[in-house]
Amino acid sequence: MSIFQQEKITCPTCKAQVDCEVNYSLFADRRPDLRDEVLEGTFQQMVCTQCGEIFRLDPRMTYLDVSRKQWILVEPLENLARWKELEKVAIDNFNEAYGPGTSPQARRLGKDLQVRAAFGWMALREKLLAEENNLDDATLEMTKILLLRTSESAPLADDVDLRLIEIDDDDNLVFGWIKGASEEMLESITAPRAVYEGIEVSPGDFKSLREQVTAGPFVDMGRLLVAGDGN
Repeated sequence: MSIFQQEKITCPTCKAQVDCEVNYSLFADRRPDLRDEVLEGTFQQMVCTQCGEIFRLDPRMTYLDVSRKQWILVEPLENLARWKELEKVAIDNFNEAYGPGTSPQARRLGKDLQVRAAFGWMALREKLLAEENNLDDATLEMTKILLLRTSESAPLADDVDLRLIEIDDDDNLVFGWIKGASEEMLESITAPRAVYEGIEVSPGDFKSLREQVTAGPFVDMGRLLVAGDGN
């Protein structure tokens, strides 16, 4: 089930205490409207009752979509440096719900679920968008790496991520350079779907990189770029 808790959150602008329904678990099968909000970029968006500022809560939740076989631990983007530690948390939490020691029904359900860890709303949105368009998330990360290799002016920075934004009318993959939690898109880059398909069919020198990227639930090229705290 989807779990919300009433909490007081500090408005980032006026510092007033705002009553918010904070989500800790999203069950997309029963609440497809909330999945739609994630894709639209409006989920957990709040309005300060004092100053009228619109702000978005950081994600700290689990996302479950049984029909699409997705289970995702979602953490704030600011926790990215802790990805090694939180990757283990994702595994432990999943096993507690669906692993050994749980009911036969839970184990059967868990056997079909893909376990992932994501940091920030845009990373979660990307996972949902990839699944919706039959894109393997690991191959998608290899596509990003290829784009980085061939880009002449990538706006690389510690607080900038390359994320899939949409599939356009010509079936091209549109990526955006996204700045931090503000989710500001600095610029976009478009790649024909054939680029992705070429990597999928003939991984070539991406084989080793793919093995590294898929070594745990945090399937993201960020694991190659961010050292990660913890052991």
